[in-house]
This record gives sequence, structure tokens and C-alpha cells, in this order.
Amino acid sequence: MAKPSVRKYREAAKELRRYLDSEKHRSTQADQAFIRWYAEARFGTLQGLTVVDGKNDGGIDALIDNDGRQYVIQSKYEVVPNASLVTRSEIAGFEKVVSRFHNKDGRDEFSAWLDTVRPNLRRTYTRLHERTVKDPSSVRFVFVTTKRFQLAAGEAVEIEDLQHVAALWDLYREGFTPPTEGIELTLINAQHTGSEAGDFRTYVALADVQDFLSLMRDDRNERLFAQNVRTDLRSRINREIRQTYEHEPDRFWLGNNGIYIVCKQVIATGNQYKLVYPSIINGSQTLHSIAASHKRHSCRILVRILAMDVLGNPKLLGAVIRRTNTQNPMKLINLSAHDACQLNVARFLDRFQIFYQRREREWANEKKAVLIDYRPVDMKAVAQWLSTRDQGIGLGRARSRTSDLFQGNLYQRIFGGFDRQLKSTDYDRLVVTVWAGLFIDGLLAFLPKKWRSYSKISHLALVKAVVTAIEGNPELRKRIPESLRQHRFGWRYVPARARAPFRTMIRGFVRLQRAKQRQESNLDFTNFFKRDDLTQRAFSRVCTPQARAHLGRTLLRALPEIE
Repeated sequence: MAKPSVRKYREAAKELRRYLDSEKHRSTQADQAFIRWYAEARFGTLQGLTVVDGKNDGGIDALIDNDGRQYVIQSKYEVVPNASLVTRSEIAGFEKVVSRFHNKDGRDEFSAWLDTVRPNLRRTYTRLHERTVKDPSSVRFVFVTTKRFQLAAGEAVEIEDLQHVAALWDLYREGFTPPTEGIELTLINAQHTGSEAGDFRTYVALADVQDFLSLMRDDRNERLFAQNVRTDLRSRINREIRQTYEHEPDRFWLGNNGIYIVCKQVIATGNQYKLVYPSIINGSQTLHSIAASHKRHSCRILVRILAMDVLGNPKLLGAVIRRTNTQNPMKLINLSAHDACQLNVARFLDRFQIFYQRREREWANEKKAVLIDYRPVDMKAVAQWLSTRDQGIGLGRARSRTSDLFQGNLYQRIFGGFDRQLKSTDYDRLVVTVWAGLFIDGLLAFLPKKWRSYSKISHLALVKAVVTAIEGNPELRKRIPESLRQHRFGWRYVPARARAPFRTMIRGFVRLQRAKQRQESNLDFTNFFKRDDLTQRAFSRVCTPQARAHLGRTLLRALPEIE
């Protein structure tokens, strides 16, 4: 029986193979499709990719230009994903090719080798040889494989084996921006420890915030924040962070939670620490707040690092990300928990046996065991769903800057109409909106796995489509309150015909996002749906009046089957 870690890698390789067999890559040979996917997953763009794989390619499969560097790729792709081991001959062959490019005194040997490659590649390889000799650091030779590498690594060739490829796949399938490949930090008084099982290692130390600001200046696509669940919130707390940095830099780290980084590996040399595939999962608000300041202080900041294989314990990574990203906006939301309008919403939804969770963990900790016939709905989710009705709020802001919905004018626009007498027409709109939000939440479980990440990211646009479809169909609108009362909103079953329109919508969103990404390489699906202008344009083009009318008719016919 395979070891657990090997099984996980093999399963990741199988998932990747199924993806490479999809319509997007079906017209390309599997090994070349893998090279193209790798370039997209690692660098976020295919504009600098040249595939040279073929007869007499000289042992090189692809060339990639990215951020002023030339990457020379050799790929060993397992068509049948077995997670087998890289052989000595496979890596030795590429190392011999690399040695020819690095050897400035071996021109005769290089010329003799050059005569063996295709004529159309000789000029390209000659320029590459000259560049490697002149500036070795600007050319990187990478061996990429879906096999496992357990040999001793040499200095000339970087190894991207199945363990690295699986980590990239894990991020890619969830729609994250490709992670930055490595950073170096100077850490002061670093303390580190490992887990008993050996599946992760932690580091705690102080660093100079200037190191991070320098990294952010070179990080145009925000790859350093690939796994962070939020962008800059520009909240009151962010302003306070900036003011503390500006006026009390020597005490800043004493009252700040600091930076939390997860990475694949840590390589320590003295007080210099190299982090492989790092991503800041908490601290985005701190760094963006400081970056917005016109002052530049040397300022210490607390740094925590978690080095782990994301496939080795994905639940741990998910838990860490969730637990370390609930501080900034949740404080603002919690302050609203006992507002009169929130109590009114709770009272109204109670008649539908819907528990409106105003306080964090209230359902799980207190109510779930006693309200066995109820279904929970979260205050944050309801705020997001209701915001889709207001054209001026924006789907991007509602998704990525939720704390804005609980402040000032926006809060009043969303919740201000819920009166104590429960007579406002806002309650009628609330019924439709809550049913639509719960329906989309339930729908996700019935969509194909490959579409779930896309649907989660674009879920507010889908909610908006359902709301407008219901409002545009009087007969459907009349039946929704009873459907909500019976808890028939798709948590148990959504018939196939009711799923079909949403597949079409999601495909439309993906098509528009990818077209835009060809113009702006950092606009992956996640970043696309953080932009109000792009989400509004996508909604208008995909969820046309005709499409929404069709959706309304479809939901009306399917409503008796929805459970």
C-alpha cells in the first residue's frame, strides 16, 4: 500500500491529468499541455512561453521569459499518473545540457552539440548560451516533472517535482493568483520548532517592515498575497495602523498582530531566511496600510512562518487561513449585532424558522442543538446578498470589502428600512433575497467539481441573477415565501434543469475573465471579481434580460422539485 503522502500526490496528479484532458487542452499533446499549464500556474501568463519540444530539440522543452529572467524548461510528464521516481539518467541528461550552456571555455563542444538540434533553434540557443555565460543569474534551468525526485539535487538545475507541482495545482484549481516563487528575509532573534509528526515547522521572529515594502514594490500582481482572503479594506482599523506606524514606529510591533506567512520550505543561513513559495495569509491590512503612508521608517514587525506541504495537511492550512483572517472586518460586524434593524431582521426571519446569526459562532455553540427545525443564515451573508440589489454598492466591494457594508451610509442603505413593526416592503424583498442566497449556497454542491471554485467566487453575481429573475416573474415571486417557509431552497436537491442556466452563466464569466486577463495578467478569476466595473460589465453581458427571463421560467417549472 502506498504511503499516505504518496497517495495524496498521486491523486493530485490524477486530478491534473483530468484537467489536461478537458476541452481547453484536448487538442494539445498531454506533455505539451502540461508545460503550458505549468507556465500559466507558476507565472500567470503564457505570453513569454515558447515551446520547443519535438524532434532534435536538444533536450529542452520550453523557454519562458518572465520578469527579466529566462527560464529553460525540461519536462518529464507521466501520462499515466503513478508518482514514480525520477531516474538518474533523466536528470543527468538535462544536467549535461545545462553544463554546455554554462561552460564559457567549451565553445567547440557547444557548437558540436548545436549541430545536432533543429536548424530553426540554433540561433535561439546561441543567444541563450551567450546570455548564460555573460549573466548566469538571469538564466534559470528548471527540471519540471510529475514524478517524485529523491536524488541529491545539484546546483545548476532547479527541481520542480510532483511535490511542487501538486502545490501549484492546489492553488490553481482554487483560482488563486500564482504564488511568488521565493523571498529572502532578515529575521531577528528567530525561534523555531517542528511538529511531532514532522509535517510542519514554525518560525517566530522580528523583521524590518522595509523588507516587506521592498517586496511589495516588485510584486505588481500581488502574488505575495496569493492565499490571502482579503485585499486592502481601507477601514478605520487600517487608518489606525498607519497612524501608529507614522507616530510610534519604535513601539509598533508591540500592539500589532504582525505578518503570518505560509510557505513550502524555509532555508536558513545565519539570520537570512529564504522562503520557497511564500504567501502572506494574514497581515495584508498591516502592510497595505503602511505602504499607503508617505513616511518610511525602519520599523520592527512580528513575523510568523508556517513551513509545510499543503497537500500533506490541507485541513490544517485551511484552518490557519480562516482563523487568522477573522479579526479586522468581524470586529465591525460584531458591533452591529445588537442594532435595532438587526434584531428586526432576526424577528422577521424567525417566522420562516430561519435563524439569523448575528453573533459569531452563535448557531454552532448555542442554537443548533435546540432549534432542530431551523436553518441558519449568517448576517454577513445577508448583507452581501442584499447589497446586490443596490447598483451603487458594487459586487466587487460586497465580496472583498465586506466591512464597508457595516459602516456609514452603506449600512443604512442595506439595513435602514427594516422597521420594528415588520411592515416595510423591505421585508418582502428580504424574503426573495434570502431564498436566492440560500439557493445559490445549496446549488454549489450539485455543480461539477471543476466549476465550484468559479461559482464560489462569482456567487454574488449568481445571487443577483436569481433575485432579478424572481422579481421579473410574478408567478414565481408569489411562490417563493412558501418555498422559504418549507425550507425548499436547494440544500437537499436541485434538479438538473435548474442547474443548467448557472453552468452557462459561469462559463460566460470565465470566458470574459480570461479575455480580460490577456490584457492584464494579474486578473485571475479571484481578482476579476474584486473589481466593481468588471463584475458589473460581466453581469450585464452574461445575465441579460433574456437570460434572466429564461432563468425565471426555469425556476418556476423546477420549483416543485427543489428541496
